[in-house]
Amino acid sequence: MRASWCRQERRGSFHGRAGVSEKRAPPSLVLVCCIGAIALLAGASRTLAPKEELCLGSFWCIRLTPVGRKHQGVKYELRTLPVDAKAVTDGDTITVYVNMAHHPESSNVPHEVREAGIERSKALAANNYQRAGVLLKIILDAGYRQVCGIDGEQILAKKYRIRLRGIDAPESLMPYGKEAKEELVRLVQGKSLKISIYDTDWYGRLVGDVDCDGVFVQEHMLKKGLAWHYTTYDHRMELTKWENQAKTRRTGLWASSNPEKPWEWRKKKRTGTV
Repeated sequence: MRASWCRQERRGSFHGRAGVSEKRAPPSLVLVCCIGAIALLAGASRTLAPKEELCLGSFWCIRLTPVGRKHQGVKYELRTLPVDAKAVTDGDTITVYVNMAHHPESSNVPHEVREAGIERSKALAANNYQRAGVLLKIILDAGYRQVCGIDGEQILAKKYRIRLRGIDAPESLMPYGKEAKEELVRLVQGKSLKISIYDTDWYGRLVGDVDCDGVFVQEHMLKKGLAWHYTTYDHRMELTKWENQAKTRRTGLWASSNPEKPWEWRKKKRTGTV
């Protein structure tokens, strides 16, 4: 009898007391609320800065990963060998070499290139520099290179031209073109880079986000006032924010009241009006 009374009391605590009947939200209202919450999260993920949190109510906070330079849309990543100063073309283009042993497409290296690399290492060890020179030409003509590793070993590497995704730096002959190139050299010289590849442009360059020892290179160049956010091809809000910070502080090229945009300068050059 006692146990039966307890079960009834528990049920009463959930289902209502003192004649108060239970009220449940209709299924259609629940569905609308769920769709609204999903839309809110999707919108916030596009607009919030990196590592920002969205709080819904007093206790529920969600850390959001923004669309942008993370991994959405990344085809593959490259880890480069240390960058030479001469490999920096301007403020938004770098030539890099990647160790084919760590390359996602290492199995696609042509057989004749692999053999030339092995034979050239043997020729160098035997001081047969004439033979080594002939074999090096085979490697270079195929778009590869042999570089000397830390322990003196010969590393087969592939050459890539990288276009920094989402920014456009002044051309070399434009105001601040020299400064942009020098700043990029200062940042990446002698460093190994991690590059997230998204696409290939009209000139055969790989378009990617570049990380240099934890520094997002595009962010660095924008905050220094040495590049524009290239909004024709990139719509990430954080890049616009970093450009606006440089504008507000009149940093770099923004010290000028109306700096000429590189895409407009290139158009004038093509039409012969520069």
